[in-house]
Amino acid sequence: MKMEELTKKEQIINFARHDPFLKISDIAENVETTPRYVRTILSEANISLMELREKYARNMEQRLAGKESNLQKATVRLLKEDGDIKVSEITLQRISNFDCRELMKTHPDEELYKITQKKLIDGKPYSLQEIITYLSTDINQERIANLDSLYELFGNKGVEGFKFRSNVVQVESYNPLISTNLGLKEEDPIIKSQRLILIDKMPIGVENFYFDANSIQLVFPGELVV
Repeated sequence: MKMEELTKKEQIINFARHDPFLKISDIAENVETTPRYVRTILSEANISLMELREKYARNMEQRLAGKESNLQKATVRLLKEDGDIKVSEITLQRISNFDCRELMKTHPDEELYKITQKKLIDGKPYSLQEIITYLSTDINQERIANLDSLYELFGNKGVEGFKFRSNVVQVESYNPLISTNLGLKEEDPIIKSQRLILIDKMPIGVENFYFDANSIQLVFPGELVV
């Protein structure tokens, strides 16, 4: 819809939200009305230019500081909002049949491991997280027993430089191992999200998230480019 096709009220609200630093008189001039009418419309719409300006300034500060708000991140939303959410114990498995040449060792004696953990709501698993990474050969189940999150594995590798890259999301029709872990039937769809974990720009792990597609929504910010 073109600007001239909007009502004066719609034009006023549009100008205020898209450029909160405009003066009341500027909005009135653009809409060809009086400042008094502009104030009336903004008041009826519960719009405060001061609050919009403060919000805009905070967002700019976050961007300049390299911080992202939650609205700028993809989020997982449970369809069942109420329930007791828990995590399972972390399991550890040494593997050799995984080929990812991007991964790098931080020590030549490290071996490749897969670490997994499930998230449950009311005792029913809805996601399985696994991280494939190189770890010291003295790692064992006892050493990871008290970890709350898989990310704590990287605390001794400089967690302050923790980044992600190349996130790929796809739907899998059936995966026997994952379906069993999530308590799903053969026809139940699974959402898989895979990404690289980087510390100080060095890829040190591959993270896979598997979700019960009937239990969650993936919410992505911004535009979708197809």
